[in-house]
Amino acid sequence: MVDVKSDRSTVCSQCGRAWPADAKFCGNDGARLPSSRVSTTDLPAIASLPKYCPVCRRTFPSHALFCGLDSARLQNRTDVVVEAPSNASSAPTADSLPVPAASSPAVVPDRSGTVVTESAPGLLGKVIDNKYEITSAIGEGGMAIVYLARHRQMERDVVIKVMHAWLMSRNNSLERFEREYKVTAKLNHPNVVAIYDVGALGQREPYIVMEYIKGQTLADLIESEGALPLNTVATIAIQVCRGLEEAHSVGIIHRDLKPENILLHANEDRPDWVKIADFGIAHLVDSAKRLTHTGKLVGTPEYMSPEQLRDKPVDARSDMYALGVIMFEMLTGRVPFTGDSAEPIMMKHLLEDAPAVKTVRKEIGDDSPFARMVRICMEKSPESRFPTIKALRLELEKAQKGLS
Repeated sequence: MVDVKSDRSTVCSQCGRAWPADAKFCGNDGARLPSSRVSTTDLPAIASLPKYCPVCRRTFPSHALFCGLDSARLQNRTDVVVEAPSNASSAPTADSLPVPAASSPAVVPDRSGTVVTESAPGLLGKVIDNKYEITSAIGEGGMAIVYLARHRQMERDVVIKVMHAWLMSRNNSLERFEREYKVTAKLNHPNVVAIYDVGALGQREPYIVMEYIKGQTLADLIESEGALPLNTVATIAIQVCRGLEEAHSVGIIHRDLKPENILLHANEDRPDWVKIADFGIAHLVDSAKRLTHTGKLVGTPEYMSPEQLRDKPVDARSDMYALGVIMFEMLTGRVPFTGDSAEPIMMKHLLEDAPAVKTVRKEIGDDSPFARMVRICMEKSPESRFPTIKALRLELEKAQKGLS
């Protein structure tokens, strides 16, 4: 049984929904909650089919999407019971509070006038902007739900990422989103997933229309194969470098490079079969909610550079650090730093030297060019890393030639 820790709640001034007293941000739209409080007694949205945060274990109304304290995506928990406070007699009734019934799904109209729900199944079969027909849901993460769609006029498959509503919690958020992605869409490189279009559902949930890549992610490959052959490591890393070079040349930093964002085209006999996805998403999140405001990291702890963890300005060398972590993982089948939670992993990135590749894969000694490149990429100080991604690529190409 999970009990409510307080008999008070706070109401979001934007959407009118009530949240536990210690919540700082609305779990539905990300707005900062006011300091005024009302009683939670008799709130059907809390008492009926509550959701819970897998991080802090607090319960929330069933219409909530994210935890108002740590932004984690909420999970359904039908066996959670929320107990009413003892001073129920002094509380207002549910009718006096602007909280929708728990059974009412949140719906928003898209720009074509079609009504779509905010849940993944609700978009299936719908048409966005009169041209993108949603055919299936591919996956869901902390920032977006990913769909496979069909462009009705061009008759081709595309991927649509519908970002969660909390990214639009600030004034002019949609304008900023579209402006930033127009810059990102200018990237035209065989090693970067192309962006075709951007928009928003009901001015609340931005979406990105991207090139559909049939294949698997680098994360899938490492999970199935473990440590990869040196030639494969070099081939993938070289192509990632080429994509990053193009982005960095126009001032675009990825900020969340990881194996899940590196796609491997199913047709491996083509010269360019590695594609980097999700340029700009971490920047969008970073612009929407800073670490110091919400306590939510912008990035993935296993691949974040020390300067990112310190919430310092990042540049191309932060992407290089992440690529160094990815190279270590390709060489060994595991990331260099692990832990039971994000905190110990972050501390290791900040304070500990990266382990030598030979500690996991003994045949790759410290004198190996691959071990040396990983070591340089993962230097704590950006100034101690390779000066550019191009410099790293040239080292990789030299090492690959030495394999033959």
